[in-house]
Amino acid sequence: MLTEQTLDKLYAMKLSGMADAFKEQLQQPSLQNLSFEERFGLLVDRQWT
Repeated sequence: MLTEQTLDKLYAMKLSGMADAFKEQLQQPSLQNLSFEERFGLLVDRQWT
């Protein structure tokens, strides 16, 4: 599955904040209404913190 491969790569690159945020986004259908840029921004913000 592409999602699992993506998560594996994020963890391998030591981007665990981004990986965890991505998993959370997948579990929250309400985030589907956000644009790609908005969702990506949330991932980057999570990794930053």
